[in-house]
Amino acid sequence: MTALVFVLLAVFLAASMPIFMSLAMVAFIIFFFYSSIPLEILAQRMFAGVEGFALMAIPFFILAANIMGKGGVTSRLVRFVNTLVGHFPGGLGICTVMTCLLFGAITGSSASTVVAVGGILYPALIKSGYDPRFSLGVVTCSALLGMIIPPSNAMIIYGSVSKVSVGALFMAGFGAGLVFALNYAIYCYAYAKKRKMALQPRATLREVMQAGKEALWGLGIPVIILGGIYSGVFTPTESAAIAVAYAMFITLFVYKELSFRDIWQISLDSSMATARILIMVAAATLFSWLLTVQGVTQSLVEPVIAMKPPYWAVLAFANVSMLVAGMFVDVFSNILILSPLLLRLADPVGISELHFGIVATVNSDMGNITPPFGLNLFVASGAFRKSYMEVVRAVVPWILIAITSLMIITYIPEISLWLPKQLYPGIK
Repeated sequence: MTALVFVLLAVFLAASMPIFMSLAMVAFIIFFFYSSIPLEILAQRMFAGVEGFALMAIPFFILAANIMGKGGVTSRLVRFVNTLVGHFPGGLGICTVMTCLLFGAITGSSASTVVAVGGILYPALIKSGYDPRFSLGVVTCSALLGMIIPPSNAMIIYGSVSKVSVGALFMAGFGAGLVFALNYAIYCYAYAKKRKMALQPRATLREVMQAGKEALWGLGIPVIILGGIYSGVFTPTESAAIAVAYAMFITLFVYKELSFRDIWQISLDSSMATARILIMVAAATLFSWLLTVQGVTQSLVEPVIAMKPPYWAVLAFANVSMLVAGMFVDVFSNILILSPLLLRLADPVGISELHFGIVATVNSDMGNITPPFGLNLFVASGAFRKSYMEVVRAVVPWILIAITSLMIITYIPEISLWLPKQLYPGIK
């Protein structure tokens, strides 16, 4: 049965069938021919997969991200960050990394970060003398921070699967995101020093203050979201709805770069993006249930548990499994299918579900920048009019840095766990 399930899945994927349809078709075929469970249950399981309260945050965060991305927030963030770090060696590259970090804290989206931040900074990097390959790589891969720094839709999905607090996952994401940002910034610095690139003039205090004032409204979103969650004023799902209201207010009435007609079109686009994600969640939930009901999960996990692997080996196995899967499936399918399996291995060796959650979500997020099917690669190719292979070559050194960063957060769990431990007593 185990072999049949994965052979069918491989055949459907090789036939270029959409991933959500491949997962659902495998479940339908297996239940139709090898189970007495009524097929009506399959539809019920799919709906059950998307009715969780935590998942309601996803459409709101997507809408807030799109409003902020098209409402003038990005350009103000870029200007502010550049006044802070632009005068350092590699300053504009570091500015790209830090802007993606801040934009991620506002939107929680990777692909939209490529377009919003890259649309401004990619031409600026080229104009400032940075190599096109470096410029393409830093924009494409720094956008990864958009899904590591909270709020993160990937963390919401993992929380719905594992029942780990989404708030605790958000806090753990800060440590992981800062490790990635620091390593990327160091590479930018070393690149510029090696090439002896000219420095930008240092911004005056007046320029810093003016740019900060213009960016302040946009920077208020993570403060409102996270401050509200951890003060107990509202839940992560409620915070997402408040983020939408706040984003509409500042883009319509403060920055005045959007109209109500624009909001309507952005809402339509966001609803389509939400549908694409949730239908994937529904199909992956059904497939995960198939693995459990048919005993596939047990047949895969029990032999490994019987080997009594050490702590480090389980984490290494989880990293390799999710990195390879991320090359072929989307972030949410990766988390929904593999997390329940790998959690069965993590528990016996004492790996906390929270620490494993950060490792899993970061692994899955890295699928956005790894060939052959990384979403960011295709987005960057279209946005910057580069061939797919040009983008792949550009991201290679950045992927190596990302893997190094992943190893750091994997084997030094306190980087991710220190902050949630301060806010959530009892977390191990």
